[in-house]
Amino acid sequence: MEDKNKTDQYVEYINKHILPFIDYFELKKSYQTDMVYAKGALNCLHEAMVKMYGSEQLDENSGDGGIVVIPGVVRGKESGKICVVLLDIDISSSGEHWGTTFLCGHGVINQNQAYSKSPDAAEFRKAITPYTPYDYCYTAKIHGDIHIDKFLLPAEIKDVLKDFRNHTGEKPSVLDEIRDRVKTPKEPVKDKKTSKKSEPDL
Repeated sequence: MEDKNKTDQYVEYINKHILPFIDYFELKKSYQTDMVYAKGALNCLHEAMVKMYGSEQLDENSGDGGIVVIPGVVRGKESGKICVVLLDIDISSSGEHWGTTFLCGHGVINQNQAYSKSPDAAEFRKAITPYTPYDYCYTAKIHGDIHIDKFLLPAEIKDVLKDFRNHTGEKPSVLDEIRDRVKTPKEPVKDKKTSKKSEPDL
């Protein structure tokens, strides 16, 4: 049996150890207030990325043929609202952005779900509308990404990326459990195998 690539390992790890234990109501409140819980959750996802990929410096040998799923942040261009996300990035194609999964008040929503024929698509679309269209950036270090200039990022994204590593669990009853608990969710909440789709203009 072929070994799983690092992207699959990361997705499996966060599905099992992190995403099911985030308090999404608390996360939404954090977006609207001090961002402390959000930065802590982002740090947990970043720590898991380093653990599963072996480094925060990623290259074409990382992931599934250069495709990686990595944590990051988006800022709605119209609303200015911030959201922690998982980004699908093709490192082999100069950092092309394939898709985004939002961690919002409704839980974990892949952008493709919001524009699918699913009966829940309208609800998903409503949940992520405050964050779209968006600017984005990730916590990893990727050399040669021609799509992001970190010097020109919105100030709100710069603030989160500058500070999130300092938030290791100000709410220890929740964030420390995210690091330590090992449980299997009833069903996966993130599947990296999404079709290639550009960001819609809403």
